[in-house]
Amino acid sequence: MAGILLILGFTIPITVQPSADTRTIVDHTLHVYSAPECFDQADLTNNLEETTYHYANELEYESESSCTDNAFIGEKKPLLMAIFD
Repeated sequence: MAGILLILGFTIPITVQPSADTRTIVDHTLHVYSAPECFDQADLTNNLEETTYHYANELEYESESSCTDNAFIGEKKPLLMAIFD
């Protein structure tokens, strides 16, 4: 029985969303947020704050680009990998 559960844990895919505490940069002037890996490409003002993904969503700020959208998109992982990640 344990073997079947282990096999299922590695074969059942689930979508893992970014953690609420994922590092995010918000621009309070433009009311947008950026993923750190997209920051150099982003056309942001100097009214910035480093915060969390949860806080950026709480402010109802928009993503600044498709780069940021892609950085925060959920990814499919096997169930057991998602649990231990």
